[in-house]
Amino acid sequence: MTCKLVALDLDGTVLRDDLTISPRVRRALRSVMARGVHLTLASGRGYPSMAHWAQELDITTPIISYQGATVTDPLSQERLYQRTFPVQLADELTVFARDRRLSLTLYANDAIYVERKVNPDAFYDKWFGLPHHVVSDLTRALPGEPIKFMVIGSEGELDRIRPDLEARFGDRLQIVRSHSLFLEGMPLGVTKGSALAWLANRLGVSREETMAVGDSGNDAAMIAWAGLGVAMGNGLAEAKAVADYVAPGVDDDGAAEALERFCLGE
Repeated sequence: MTCKLVALDLDGTVLRDDLTISPRVRRALRSVMARGVHLTLASGRGYPSMAHWAQELDITTPIISYQGATVTDPLSQERLYQRTFPVQLADELTVFARDRRLSLTLYANDAIYVERKVNPDAFYDKWFGLPHHVVSDLTRALPGEPIKFMVIGSEGELDRIRPDLEARFGDRLQIVRSHSLFLEGMPLGVTKGSALAWLANRLGVSREETMAVGDSGNDAAMIAWAGLGVAMGNGLAEAKAVADYVAPGVDDDGAAEALERFCLGE
């Protein structure tokens, strides 16, 4: 294929569990960009927590954050695209979470807000990298419309509550499983795939000239949309089911292997 735009998930794809990037992956990313290919990161993380990796890797293509709810220019820091959902929905989510004693986190204005915090600060710093505020009432604390929500829990707990959450909110919010510990929701229609399509159109790149690499359910939409969709060997079944190719796992430099094979012809 002709690669003109490549989108890569961060955690479990580019980043290993210790949040490091292997030398082979770094080399592959730089080689792809040296050929003039647009290379972007696409993550559920907020842009502020992604910016240092974009800078470290010399990425200049706009960055997809918050599961596709925002696209930000890493050079100017301008937010090129953003979707939010109504505060009324956030209020309903808060009541839903209180009734079930769930740990609900809401994202707004590049910060996170939580009533029932069940993990230490180090957990929030590792996974979210945004200022977090523990509040007594989510319905009053938000500074504006939220970009996304997240329910944090055990794998079994999230498996049990997902059907109820989808039945209550699935026609008004896009709900995805991004990690065994995270169940997330964004404005309806927002996915990494929709953001990748928007970015490709902005850059004048056709769908057939795009490649997407990811490992989780939240990556499935962009893997399915891209001209070449790649799932990581360590990935979830949802990602692998829509992939054109399954690469080795993150610890075996699967992202580098895919880039070398399909973009660098190695």
